[in-house]
Amino acid sequence: MHNLSYLISQIQSSPTLALNEIAAQLRKDGADVINLGIGEPLNDFPESVLRSTKEILDTRQIKYSPTSGTQSLKQAIQEYTLEHYGRKPGLKNITVTIGAKQAIYNLLQVLLDPGDEVIFFTPYWVSYPEMVKLARGIPVFVGTNDKFIPDMERIKGALTEKTRAIIVNTPNNPTGAVYPPELIAALVDLSESNDIFLIMDDIYHQLLFEPAQWVPGYVFTSKKFDKSHLIIINGISKTYGMTGFRIGWAIGPETVIQAMNKIQSHSTSGASALLQEAALGALIQSGDTLSDLKKFIRKNRDILVGELIKIKGVKVNEPGGTFYCFPDFRSIHNDSQELARLLLEKAFLATVPGIAFGREGFLRLSFTCSTDQIINSAARIRWVIDPESPPEIIIGGKKMVRDWEIAK
Repeated sequence: MHNLSYLISQIQSSPTLALNEIAAQLRKDGADVINLGIGEPLNDFPESVLRSTKEILDTRQIKYSPTSGTQSLKQAIQEYTLEHYGRKPGLKNITVTIGAKQAIYNLLQVLLDPGDEVIFFTPYWVSYPEMVKLARGIPVFVGTNDKFIPDMERIKGALTEKTRAIIVNTPNNPTGAVYPPELIAALVDLSESNDIFLIMDDIYHQLLFEPAQWVPGYVFTSKKFDKSHLIIINGISKTYGMTGFRIGWAIGPETVIQAMNKIQSHSTSGASALLQEAALGALIQSGDTLSDLKKFIRKNRDILVGELIKIKGVKVNEPGGTFYCFPDFRSIHNDSQELARLLLEKAFLATVPGIAFGREGFLRLSFTCSTDQIINSAARIRWVIDPESPPEIIIGGKKMVRDWEIAK
């Protein structure tokens, strides 16, 4: 038995690992597995990405890149920020990272001392609490209402002298909830009046469905970048279907950004020059790719939500953004891991247990797969959990018969 650090003993493994292993084995055995657990869009990346990467590959000169990112990509991020946030940061207010996740990780490393607290709202993205703990901080969880919107009084009640930051993710993973502008305004005011950093994880900010409205935090402050307590996290993964390229960025006060560069210089160094060129190609392309993606996932959302609400006992809020929904199965079964396992083993349907996001009795369902698969998935869910549905179903060309009852 090897002795490992106390810190790593406090970090939780993903509760989805065991389910992923089962799904992989089922596929190996030839099962018709549908994956609603995947956290990425399945669209092709823009043509401009292919052109820009081909050009640099043809040079056969791909070397180290600056720790904080190439100047051309940071200039594109400046223009992107001006377009979507109404402000243009300086180059020293921007750092490019290996995905948005690394931006958050580096940021927490430079903000937190041991015992400092970071507030975020349940349900939350699975990596937030573990990244806080890796920075020797303490995660503080604040609940939300039945629409997954946090309450300002509860947030204020969670503040202590140790509170260092609040993380906000809207549109939200895993719920698809979009926080109202008045809440963002209140959070900006709270952070700047209490010397607390407001970390805005905006990775899904363009994946909105009308009438939902995303409003950037900068709208609610007149402070310049170096005086503001806002730090923006973003990237190319979700909007452009480029999860495998691993390019993200952070925008904030120069002192914070330069400190993040120190962390990066002694860990990964700069992101791949080739992949930064790909990101540049994405940021300067037309909006056709995004428009097509939004139409596709909205259609899938409408189908999935429409079918789920027909199932007795299932409650679901219509997502205002992202490509996730987070239905409530508590009246059917309280154990989300057990329910996810049942759906996978009986109906070959992969989902993510709600407990991974801090909310038991729910499942996160992604609607980025084909429309036929979405329709098929809804039928499988009903077949597994609804005793009033027909007992037989065809999956992968084989007739399956329901021979179990679900105990709450």
